[in-house]
Amino acid sequence: MTSRRIQGLKVLLFSLIILSMLPVTVIAGGRKPHSKPIPPKKKPVLRSDAMVKAPPKYIRMADNFFVFYDPSTAMAVPYKNTGMTRLEMSKQILLKSNAAMPDLRWQTGLYPHWKNVMWLPASPGSFHPYYVLQNYDKDKFASALGKLPVMSSGPPMLQMSLMKLEYLLGLPGRTEVFLFTNGEDARFKGVDEPAPLAQAEMLARNYDICFTIISSATTPKADRRLHKIAAVNDCSQVVDFDTVAAHPEYLFGRLYMTPDGLFENVLFAFDKANIRKKHRKTLKRLGKYLLENPTHYAVLSGFCDIIGPEKYNMRLSQRRAESAQKYLLNHFPALTKERILLYWYGYAHPVASNKTAAGRRLNRRATIMIRKGF
Repeated sequence: MTSRRIQGLKVLLFSLIILSMLPVTVIAGGRKPHSKPIPPKKKPVLRSDAMVKAPPKYIRMADNFFVFYDPSTAMAVPYKNTGMTRLEMSKQILLKSNAAMPDLRWQTGLYPHWKNVMWLPASPGSFHPYYVLQNYDKDKFASALGKLPVMSSGPPMLQMSLMKLEYLLGLPGRTEVFLFTNGEDARFKGVDEPAPLAQAEMLARNYDICFTIISSATTPKADRRLHKIAAVNDCSQVVDFDTVAAHPEYLFGRLYMTPDGLFENVLFAFDKANIRKKHRKTLKRLGKYLLENPTHYAVLSGFCDIIGPEKYNMRLSQRRAESAQKYLLNHFPALTKERILLYWYGYAHPVASNKTAAGRRLNRRATIMIRKGF
């Protein structure tokens, strides 16, 4: 074998060794057909504005609430054929009402009307709290309610609860006050205390406060007194004791709302409270629903846009809720007022901007919520 041929064999052998070390794709003349480079994996970046927030389950409509329990001799009388006194029934109403409540971190206090020591303004010993002013805790509040006395402690003293309120208010935001009372204001001879109406008027002038008066009035005079107290502003109301005894879940209902769900809002023209033709279908659907679901009840809440005085708008929002209720009762005679609760909030909690005509149109509304009774 010549040296030339030997040299050629060496070159061929070297080439084969080199080729055996290369990837198949290179030997074939490049990458496999249709193959693409695989980029390195990147961690996904979530933009804050892309996050979807779940709607709140409840909307708090007040910031604080107080309950004034009336353990007076006037309440220690039999209540219908229940085997309980009005005082015992009051306790049951509160326990059941609390059981139906969401826990929305209100500031809360539970106090009696009466005094059994000399009243000293702002003295802790004069208040006798059952649940001293603090954050609402459903279980702790239930425990306090469970300890409420069912033996009477003296004559009715409506004026005392209103006098105590003066030293409990001043909290930020709106305060709802729930007063159990028969409207009487017994006094000790020679003790100068303000009349209940005068005290309520002073509180309404100076504080953002709404009264819900649970009336056990037995005389026309007491009934008139309670309705005059409820008239000190446009967010207060009188509720008959029998109503909350039959439906305890109604008592604290105005403290919160649930987001709109089954039924769309009923919208109103500017400064109007009449039901427009295009919203009658919604109310008719609601009426049929209530007839088909006798354990459920409706909550109609009236609202306004921000144009106009606050006092006027509060009353207008009430008229809107009342208008929707009236339409239902007229078209569904089998329904009763007790199954259509009314609340009104003026221009609180807008659902759209009040800076635009389109937004104000959406804020002039009555909302519809469905709740289940006990």
